Amino acid sequence: MMRRSWERSRRTVGDFAHLTGNTLIFRLLMIVVLLAPLPLGANRPWAWSMMAVAVGLLCGFWGVLAAVGKAQAPLSFRRLWPVAVPFAMVLAWACAQASSLLPSELWHPLWMAAQPALEAVGGGEAAGMVSADPAMTRAAILRLATYGGIFWLAVQLACDRKRAREALVLMAAASTLYAVYGLAAYFSGAKTILWMSKWAYVDDLTSTFVNRNAYGAYAGLGMVFCFALFLHALRPSSRPSAPRAYEMAETFLVHALPYLMALAILGSALLLSHSRGAFISTGAALAVLMIALVTGRIVRPRTGLLSALLVLGMGFAVLGVSGDRMVQRLANESTQDYDEERLNAYHLTMRAIEDTPLTGTGLGAFTPTFRLYRDASLPRAVDWDYAHNIPLEMALDLGLPAAALFYLCLAVIFGVCVRGLIVRRRDGIYPAAALGAATLLGAHGLVDFSAQMPAIAAMLATILGIGYAQSWNTADRHRNSGEPA
Repeated sequence: MMRRSWERSRRTVGDFAHLTGNTLIFRLLMIVVLLAPLPLGANRPWAWSMMAVAVGLLCGFWGVLAAVGKAQAPLSFRRLWPVAVPFAMVLAWACAQASSLLPSELWHPLWMAAQPALEAVGGGEAAGMVSADPAMTRAAILRLATYGGIFWLAVQLACDRKRAREALVLMAAASTLYAVYGLAAYFSGAKTILWMSKWAYVDDLTSTFVNRNAYGAYAGLGMVFCFALFLHALRPSSRPSAPRAYEMAETFLVHALPYLMALAILGSALLLSHSRGAFISTGAALAVLMIALVTGRIVRPRTGLLSALLVLGMGFAVLGVSGDRMVQRLANESTQDYDEERLNAYHLTMRAIEDTPLTGTGLGAFTPTFRLYRDASLPRAVDWDYAHNIPLEMALDLGLPAAALFYLCLAVIFGVCVRGLIVRRRDGIYPAAALGAATLLGAHGLVDFSAQMPAIAAMLATILGIGYAQSWNTADRHRNSGEPA
């Protein structure tokens, strides 16, 4: 008997250590993701560098736990290789772009033009590269690898449905808190970001972001998460003995109403950001989320319709109170010149793609490349650091083959989440939220660069990892996780 008790104690201690290690990594990962918007959306080298170091350490810690048998990969590589292999190939090609190993026929024209000067200064033959700016490419590689690390950790740690739930609630709560701060700063007339005076978008609500469109997209993500949790809370209770009227009142007031209030706060912040693209993209994302939740039998069609009407009515009310300028921007003809300018930038970007369709010009090196093609069709004296169309920019940076591989990764994740909604009988809220988030940033990425903000990309990687992990049946995970990671 004492021996059996000793064995049970050993197993209990081992399970506790395993749980503590995984939970610690998960909590630290969430801290990194949730604090990322604080330093200007992490869109400063020091901010995203710290995020990269933190994620790298977490991946290493998780790897050590796996190596000593204290952690296993609940989702085996068999389930992950369709995403991991193309992603690794994209990173490998980006590294090759920033190296001097490729033949001169593939070098960027800037290197060919600078070759005589470089040889004169260096006293010998100078090596060129595919990337127009290798330093920018290396920085972009680090950021992309960071997002990949976040996705990997989210996949492995969010296979636990309690952690998946905790992550979704935390992201909804954090986005609401950032919205509360933004509303307080906006209505106080402070015109500051934290302790710094605003230098751009002075009359728009941007919370801790600089760009109103980036914050609009971040607020939209928060709305997707809150709407998913709101609808999930409206599911019928499993207690058959409770009176229906009491059950409905308790469900709505205790479980659903907080998320509805958060939706109102986030919606107000989104409208006051005056971002047209984020506003329209969020509407599309909420529609996709609703369809996904009904398709996945998470909510009944009637409940979904009534909830949609409730949120729509609340949206019109918020629009009437806070949306005057948003309506003006949607209807104002003066914005047509700005839209035409973006179309001209798209045409110039496509012309640049035609010159290097296979090799690209270096991941993250859009700015120096675009300067070579800019003409009088863009008369405003501003730097174009982004193409304002992420698919076009990725095609220019990576080349068409590598860009296709990158979007293949996203398509696989999207497809697995759709499959999870159809096949799984529970926890469909997570793939549904992932589909909504992907729709929002995918649509917004056609007209802006919000997904290129590190804080937003980190949150997207997190929810995609959670959705991917929760799209597999528990039996499938156990069947394929017999070996340590």
